[in-house]
Amino acid sequence: MPSNTVAWVEGSANADKIVFELSNQIVNAKLPDDEENGWTESYRSVQDKWVTYTPVSTPSTAGMYTHMDGKKYPVYKLSDLTGAKNPATEASLVDSDGYVKEVNTFNFSNTPTGRKLLVTKVAYTDPDTNLPVVRPVADLLVVNVDDATRASKKACYIVKQGYSKGSNFTDHARWQDFKIVAPMPSDYDSFLANGQLNIYLYINKDYGAVAPNLALPYNFNQLTYKADLTHYSDTTVVLKSVKKPPEGQSAKDFYVMLKMPAQQFNYFDVYYGGNFKVVEAAGSSLSTYNMACDIATVKINQVPTVKSQVEAHLAYLKWNDPDTSEGKYTPAYIEWLYDYDGTTQVTSPPAHFFFGANSTVSWLANKKRRPDYGVNYWLSVNNNRVALVLEGDPAPDIEGYYRSFGYIGRIIPFNDTDYAGNFGVTVGMGDMTVEKSGFTIADIRVDQNPAYAGFGRNTSNGMYSFSMFRTASNVMYQSYYPAFITQLPSYSGVGSIPSDLSKLILDKTKNFFQASVWTKRYHASPVYLVHQYEGYRGYMDGVVAINDFNLINKDELIVDTEEWKDPADHSKGTWTEVYKFFSVNSPVNFLKFSANPDECSIAILKEVK
Repeated sequence: MPSNTVAWVEGSANADKIVFELSNQIVNAKLPDDEENGWTESYRSVQDKWVTYTPVSTPSTAGMYTHMDGKKYPVYKLSDLTGAKNPATEASLVDSDGYVKEVNTFNFSNTPTGRKLLVTKVAYTDPDTNLPVVRPVADLLVVNVDDATRASKKACYIVKQGYSKGSNFTDHARWQDFKIVAPMPSDYDSFLANGQLNIYLYINKDYGAVAPNLALPYNFNQLTYKADLTHYSDTTVVLKSVKKPPEGQSAKDFYVMLKMPAQQFNYFDVYYGGNFKVVEAAGSSLSTYNMACDIATVKINQVPTVKSQVEAHLAYLKWNDPDTSEGKYTPAYIEWLYDYDGTTQVTSPPAHFFFGANSTVSWLANKKRRPDYGVNYWLSVNNNRVALVLEGDPAPDIEGYYRSFGYIGRIIPFNDTDYAGNFGVTVGMGDMTVEKSGFTIADIRVDQNPAYAGFGRNTSNGMYSFSMFRTASNVMYQSYYPAFITQLPSYSGVGSIPSDLSKLILDKTKNFFQASVWTKRYHASPVYLVHQYEGYRGYMDGVVAINDFNLINKDELIVDTEEWKDPADHSKGTWTEVYKFFSVNSPVNFLKFSANPDECSIAILKEVK
């Protein structure tokens, strides 16, 4: 048989589901002759999002208590009057029961008024625990609320500071939430309203009234939270390629990751490497924002609106407490295994596989592609590789319409023992403009983006070259370029062509180049892959380069191999290969860096019969 048999699959899917659809079709492809499919899916995850929070401190915030009457009242902090002394004698003015007595200072009379204040300790029952509590009066937080039933029209209460969740109240010294726990002795009703207490006056005019501040307005450093920019993970699929090794070599599996960036419906990224591990997500991402934020504002590239400071506080504590694991959300992540040096992760730079573009026409209101536009696909699958073409639905802006070729897997090597490093990727890339694709050429060039130079100056980006896992000299992710037999293309502006060669120039506007008048056949060539130092390595499996003249996209090309199906019985005929032609129009692809960058396209093996 002249070629590896293949499974041919074609269909369409919505742009936001394309990576899942491709994975399903690849791993479920039925190979001819009951050959076992060596592609499996190792991992998949849907896009997820979660929210973290940043604490914000607001100093000198005035404490305010909201009463059941709907009014807000200032919170006071009681002063320490336990050290009050007669300014003349230095004798304590606090009696044995812990009280100080008020005097009438009118005309320096020092006449007791009969009122007194407890300034040492106060006892009450905590309403949350129902346990008795004894606390110093000094530094108590209190409020004076309106109370028409009292003579002073005020009622003084002890409050505690914290936050409420349901029926539970948690003490916290930086929270703008206060709860009444017990009444103060009734004398505080009027005294606190006045703010001062005259407790002693010495007759001698050299002294004035001892009128200490009974309480001061309570200020504190308030703690609040703001949500960070919404975090997210991308829709991801990882495929595993298993291929039986040549005799005497150990089996080598390869992993290919298809990752669709969030809110991106024009391409997905392709990574590949030797192996990886997954740390699965734990807990629920919804729990990070469901109670704390307005869900309608939890969007990618947006800062959510916090609707419950308490829930944001609890989410922050759960996320940042290393000793807390119960109910804590941990996002999943993939880690590619390290090379022998222990520092280099064995994964390729991302190759952007484009199938659509944003619009730039002035009359189109919504210039970004929708997630539900259709993407057509054609897959040629065998246990060596997947050759595929993606085509997004035509857009009103026809320049946003791409037909992109991709190849993932092994090539047919010239060296039969080329196995362990024989795996590669190339895909079609979009326009190098921010408006249409989000990228400029600097974003994918080795000499301008360090992400594409991790394996030296000849690191492949998998877009305008073919990226191979390892070279013969064991260098990873190096660039290979296509070589194929082709007629001489017309390179405008590169100099004069010798007259003897000028007749070989293809000029479709003049000659309408077509099939040979002698054989009635089109010329196609295997696509050889060449490393600039190590030379030719092999050729693509079931992919040929063919001139894009007088062929219609999706034409089927039949090749009579002239190889007998049964050399002993010629009546069974010869093997025939059927290729499907695609007019590739992605602005950047590996053909653009070939001997015929503008006038050559691809045909993919569909069937051997």
